[in-house]
Amino acid sequence: MSPVVVGDPGPRPSWDAWALGIAAAVATRADCTRRKVGAVILGPDHRVLATGYNGYPPGQPGCLTDGACPRGRRSYDDLPASSPYVDVDEPCQALHAEENAVLHLPGGSRLGATVYVTDEPCPNCQRFLAGAGIARVVWPEGQIVYQTPEVAAAPAGR
Repeated sequence: MSPVVVGDPGPRPSWDAWALGIAAAVATRADCTRRKVGAVILGPDHRVLATGYNGYPPGQPGCLTDGACPRGRRSYDDLPASSPYVDVDEPCQALHAEENAVLHLPGGSRLGATVYVTDEPCPNCQRFLAGAGIARVVWPEGQIVYQTPEVAAAPAGR
């Protein structure tokens, strides 16, 4: 049975709010004991192209499901949430949500796309997304607009 609207249906969400809601739903699948991050990529026509969440690569034991991550077994007192996770003795082995989403994109569809993510991308992911040809990254508190080939070639005033 499809939902029936009774009374005022309220306003439609903006594309950004709608996509961030999808990213939040995707984050529930994250395989991490410390953070749950989700991402969704929309094409210029606002169609969903791919989703991703943080977790170990497919086929490898995960953090939440298998206890495989050494960082995930430590408390926040031992290892604060804001501590580095790459260039350390026990690095995080998970792929980030943004990386997983880009890896699942159909060929050639990343140019001009927008990534919506539940948290601000780390510096590595920001560099990765810019290099992948993503046009824009949006998270609940901010956004980045990248200079993509399409943007650079567009006439002024568009």
